[in-house]
Amino acid sequence: MKLERFPISFWVQPKNTYEAWKEVAEGGYTVAPFSAESVEEGRQVLDWMAELGIQGMVLNSKVNWSMTAKAGWKDVVADITAAYKDHPALWGYFITDEPGLDRFEALGEIVAAFKVADPAHIAYINLFPNYAAADQLGTISYDRHLETYLEIVKPELLSYDNYSLMEDGDRPQYFPNLESIRAAALKADVPFMNIFLATPHFSYRDPSAADMRWQAYTSLAYGAKAIAYFTYVTPDVENYRNGPISIYGIKTPKYDIIRQINLEVQALGKWLVGLKSTSVQHTGCAPAGTEAFCGCGLVAEVGNSNNNLLLGEFADEEGNPWLMVVNKCRERAVWVTLKLRTQLGSLHEVARSTGELRAIARDQGVDAFKRYEDGMTVAFWLAPADGRLMRLSK
Repeated sequence: MKLERFPISFWVQPKNTYEAWKEVAEGGYTVAPFSAESVEEGRQVLDWMAELGIQGMVLNSKVNWSMTAKAGWKDVVADITAAYKDHPALWGYFITDEPGLDRFEALGEIVAAFKVADPAHIAYINLFPNYAAADQLGTISYDRHLETYLEIVKPELLSYDNYSLMEDGDRPQYFPNLESIRAAALKADVPFMNIFLATPHFSYRDPSAADMRWQAYTSLAYGAKAIAYFTYVTPDVENYRNGPISIYGIKTPKYDIIRQINLEVQALGKWLVGLKSTSVQHTGCAPAGTEAFCGCGLVAEVGNSNNNLLLGEFADEEGNPWLMVVNKCRERAVWVTLKLRTQLGSLHEVARSTGELRAIARDQGVDAFKRYEDGMTVAFWLAPADGRLMRLSK
């Protein structure tokens, strides 16, 4: 499946008012989950979304993994899809969150029923992260969990969550989780979504602006075709606090931090949705379970100080190579110098201000790259946890 637009979503919706959904659109989100008390209210929400340029995912309490045990469950699917499938702002239908292996057979039936009733929209399921316990997954191996899920359920989008920003540091499973998801998605030929932390709760820390940017850009470098934030509205339970929207429905400073990231992802995403991830490598000391930079692909050499980069290589439908470079350091900017192994003679970056391709912008008009008989060199600054997407062509 190829997505037409890069989904940027969240968990925990605001109230169903035009003003609240307008804030969602202004925050740079492109897909929003919503529930409604009636079909009339639900279609009103979708009308607002259509006006605001976003899409909606229907949440209905009648839809869940156990619905197949009830007589007439396919009639429920038929009724819900009939109510919404003709609306231009519809993105999909929420099915369930974090199912174990014992629920896959039922979910496969549900997803198939939704595809029959409405083949144009996604039946959405989200999976556990790789640090979930074996009794949650239903398998000892996380990779086996993903493989079985894709074989049985046959989703059109592989979605998972990973909250690795802890009060005492980062979970080491973050990058191995991206590795597993990327490999499974490529094998099944489906796009994937990473849901990551925005709202501190339990022992998860309050993400900084650099943390937020790091989660987004590392996901993109691994080939994510969608991202989402947990949460948008701050739940008024436990120790949840400081989400983008407060418990009172008021925008917090985090709203603007995420808005900036979302606008950048929108600009990059219009290209990324059409690219295929071909390689992901870490310079310097690669995290366990990931691939270390070897100099055997498009990037032949990196600068001596470039020991904390993430290099994501892609290809477009015309065969042009693309490269995303991410500074994994969340504290310091880095001067990136790369030697590229290519016979192509042109290099452009995606401008995040416009989403258009341009010559790589450098201060004072300095040339960012030079061509040689056996390749080219490129040099530029990257801010902490920032990234740059570039295309090579003739």
